[in-house]
Amino acid sequence: MDPDAHQVLFENEHVRVIQARASHGWESAMHAHRPMLVVNLGTGRQKVTWADGSTQIVDLNPGAVVWQDDAFEHAWELLAGEVNVVLVEVKSADGGQ
Repeated sequence: MDPDAHQVLFENEHVRVIQARASHGWESAMHAHRPMLVVNLGTGRQKVTWADGSTQIVDLNPGAVVWQDDAFEHAWELLAGEVNVVLVEVKSADGGQ
């Protein structure tokens, strides 16, 4: 997790709540997340690079809520707008790893 873009807001034995914020042009190094709920607060467009090297363009729209069922690794580059998301990683969803 990139500490310059990710801030842990709350953590206990059940969840870790992270706010990710970045401005246009930001590039995040490869990092991992547990299964999580994502709540988008800002508007932006990211280029996401997955651990296998594949890429995907993702539009961030305010109010969008997405569940990510599996743990994953990724890096991202902000192509437009801003990243302002709240991530709720669910520790029990991955066996508490």
